[in-house]
Amino acid sequence: MNAPPATPIYMRDGADPVFGLLHMPADDPGRIATAVLICPPFGWDDICSYRSRRDWAEDLTAAGYAVLRIDLPGTGDSGGSASDPARLPAWTAAVTSAASRLRLTTGCSRVAAIGISLGGLVICRAIAEGAPIDEVVLWGVPSRGHSFVRELRVFAHLEDSKFDGPNDTVGELESSPLPDGYTGAGGFVLSTQTTQALDELDVSTLTLPPDLVSRALLLERDGIAVDARLRASFEQVGATVTVADGTGYGAMMAKPHLARPPLAVFALVKSWLQQSLPSATELPEEATGSDHLDTGHPTTIELTVGDTRIHETPLTVEQPFGDLFGVLAEPVDGPSADICVVLLNAGAIRRVGPNRMWVEAARRWAALGVPTLRLDLEGIGDADGDSSRFSELAELYVPERVDQVGAALDALEARGVGSRYVLAGLCSGAHWSFHGALEDKRVPAALMLNPRTLFWNPSQQIARDFRRGLLRRSAWRRALRGEVPLAWMFALAVRAPFVVVRRELTRWYTRRSGKDELDQALDRLLGTNKSVHFIFSGNEPLYEEFKLEGRLGRMNRWPNVSLELIPKQDHTLRPIEAQRAAHQALDRALDDELRRTPAPSSSGSSVGVVD
Repeated sequence: MNAPPATPIYMRDGADPVFGLLHMPADDPGRIATAVLICPPFGWDDICSYRSRRDWAEDLTAAGYAVLRIDLPGTGDSGGSASDPARLPAWTAAVTSAASRLRLTTGCSRVAAIGISLGGLVICRAIAEGAPIDEVVLWGVPSRGHSFVRELRVFAHLEDSKFDGPNDTVGELESSPLPDGYTGAGGFVLSTQTTQALDELDVSTLTLPPDLVSRALLLERDGIAVDARLRASFEQVGATVTVADGTGYGAMMAKPHLARPPLAVFALVKSWLQQSLPSATELPEEATGSDHLDTGHPTTIELTVGDTRIHETPLTVEQPFGDLFGVLAEPVDGPSADICVVLLNAGAIRRVGPNRMWVEAARRWAALGVPTLRLDLEGIGDADGDSSRFSELAELYVPERVDQVGAALDALEARGVGSRYVLAGLCSGAHWSFHGALEDKRVPAALMLNPRTLFWNPSQQIARDFRRGLLRRSAWRRALRGEVPLAWMFALAVRAPFVVVRRELTRWYTRRSGKDELDQALDRLLGTNKSVHFIFSGNEPLYEEFKLEGRLGRMNRWPNVSLELIPKQDHTLRPIEAQRAAHQALDRALDDELRRTPAPSSSGSSVGVVD
């Protein structure tokens, strides 16, 4: 059974609006016994598991449950920043509000909350403060917030050694550590106050209301036992506690293009939920008729950025395979620029962008008068389509994705949002931006962060693996430690030399014949007065190829092309100083574009540069 599309909703009971997606079953939505709230993990785990949580919601909805997925304040599409103070109380209030909203909206008799990692800790705190939650499913949840913070710090320590690179003092920006007491890992940061509050959070010391939570399902984490103190906390208040296998946690937390939904856990949780379903005759009166349902949800939310009001609106773009999904940020007061920016997915990362950078940029630019859409393309985030196909990297570079970008521009044009569209993205999103500029006359510029390739060829990936794998001692050490499969190294050793030789001969021929594909593309962009902005971190393969091919020495051939280096050698910009530098570079590039072809309504104003 196919469930209807999810409905975007906003809740604003606190300072920061909470974004959610409500999935309602197709059959008799007025007779829902149990509704489910899914509360996400934090940071990189949130990014990796997002599509699996969407799959989980759709699986439960197909079984007859209403499901609400939320982004906690300061994360995802919700308001605020994760580095703001007092996040733990804001998160707790958001869960309480979401549970109440779910009960009111669906008229259900019970609310079950699913919490993963930090999301589970927040659910426990919300229950202690009176959140109307009857059952809980907690997966990989510690009893102490200190355990979560310690895990983040270990993760951060492992990351630090990977990031130093040749561009660490590029321009005016020097490397700088996080402020004292802050915790940062995977590109995400928590303030001193929030870190301290989490350090002090202990479920065993919370006053859980007796008999409020009737049942708890505690899931192991790929063989790691459930926290005994967490189990005891629920048993002490009379809850029936079930402990079960949670195999699949690691697969769900793999890199977004490789992450896989834990189908066995989906089935387990459905079976557990069904064990307490009341019969239709036991449902309360408000749950037996759709006339009682609260269907009023705001479809636009207003935010304040600095002293400027903006609003954000979710939108969909119909396609043959289903819908694309996006969030459009626009100024509330004053004119909008004739230029609209469209931020594209970084690989399989959803529309919030790498480290939530697209949310920050979109809101900043909207406050300065530039409407900005952050977009999910097919199979990514909340766009329809098959996400499993991305295990083959080539699927991120298929021409159909450029067509989908064009469809999004058509939708914006039909809404009267701009007539020219600057495309921006990281990695494959940069690739789509480049080709959108090549193919669509409405696109005057492409802003490209760390593009891996501009013309996809499978031999490119093999050649790069050969250079970055077999030719590096560190790769062999990792293989000997079991971190890289020896079979992969052997297969690469057999295949790669032939591919590398063939590719180098092809490149030699194209240089000799003057038929270099990239040179020709840049010539076309120059001829149509379109600008291209490259922004590279250290050690990026495409930048290294530019150097090896001598293209850097020929850049004066294309005055429409700029190239900027930013600190650290991390492809997805996890170090905070790399994010800051990338924001500044993007602001400068957009400012250049606004000044180059100012629209009358924007009065030639600049976007400024983020601090």
